[in-house]
Amino acid sequence: MYVRQSEKLLDDINKALIQFETLCENYKSKYPNFINYILNKKELYFSFIKYPEPLRKHIYTTNIVENLNSKFEILRINSGGYFQSTKTAEISIFIIAEKLKNTKWFKPMQAFSHCIYEINQLFITRFPEQTHNFM
Repeated sequence: MYVRQSEKLLDDINKALIQFETLCENYKSKYPNFINYILNKKELYFSFIKYPEPLRKHIYTTNIVENLNSKFEILRINSGGYFQSTKTAEISIFIIAEKLKNTKWFKPMQAFSHCIYEINQLFITRFPEQTHNFM
């Protein structure tokens, strides 16, 4: 079963890389330096494809600060485009952080719970020496 999944994964990565390269070729004449730069790092842009498909849609960022900033921006927009005072902003930020800490950040996501075996397999293949007694 895992062999079939790894073959499908390899196909997905290759397909994504081909589509990315095709897209880059369309803009290479207009932005040659930038396109060469991102083509050199293309594997990094598609590292999320290594994860099981049910998880991919939940992987928005690995940076928790970006997640918080997006929530603050939504709050700012919903407040009419600005906070009435610094104190109002501080209270709003505190409420958001506490709500996240007590709800969303408290429990793992269902999609991750359902894919724990596949996540463990990815971890073991990436760090074989450190995990030889893991399973």
